Amino acid sequence: MLRANLLAMSFLVLGCSILIAQDDEKLKSGPKVGAFMPAPFECVNFNGPAKGRPHCLVCKFALLPSVLIFAKEPAEGKEKDFDDLLQKLEETAAEFQDRDFSVGVVFLSPHARDSTNNAEAKEAKEIIQEAIDRKELHARLSERGKKYKHVIVASYQAEGPKKYDISPKAELTILFYERLKIMENWAYAPGALEGKDVEMIVKKVRDGLPLKKKMVEK
Repeated sequence: MLRANLLAMSFLVLGCSILIAQDDEKLKSGPKVGAFMPAPFECVNFNGPAKGRPHCLVCKFALLPSVLIFAKEPAEGKEKDFDDLLQKLEETAAEFQDRDFSVGVVFLSPHARDSTNNAEAKEAKEIIQEAIDRKELHARLSERGKKYKHVIVASYQAEGPKKYDISPKAELTILFYERLKIMENWAYAPGALEGKDVEMIVKKVRDGLPLKKKMVEK
């Protein structure tokens, strides 16, 4: 009997150790749930009211319920689930306009650099190549921005804004927050986002957005 109990306890300890190890290995990127958005930052907007110029999405969204995504451009042929996520968030934003629900996706790219934020680019050929790469990035994101009425498309330097702790291993860092307090944080390595993740994220966001009329009824 004692041996059986010791064996059962050993399996329990082993199981807990595995779960802890798996949790430690889970990709972490961005501020933690329960924390507040660290700071405002300006990013180049490709659609919406600030189209064509730098503007702070955190400032624009203010205290409203919002989803802010930091993303690397998905590899060619690997964008289906990411595009599906943006489309479903676009539809959610349209449906929850009475909550002023806001969505922004900030593409993090080395090509977002320019001579004003990249002191290392000193030679003329580097500056020229930088301008070419930036122009191509802007063309791609401008085209993407045309798809959305509610999702704001923007760009920022590859490392992400200071104080946000965006992991270089993350292709996607998705923050769902309200009154600047983070309610959910999801991070995905390149190619890790799947259809089931899209459904889960959208459901969590929708569940966190009761319509105002329903809130009044309660």
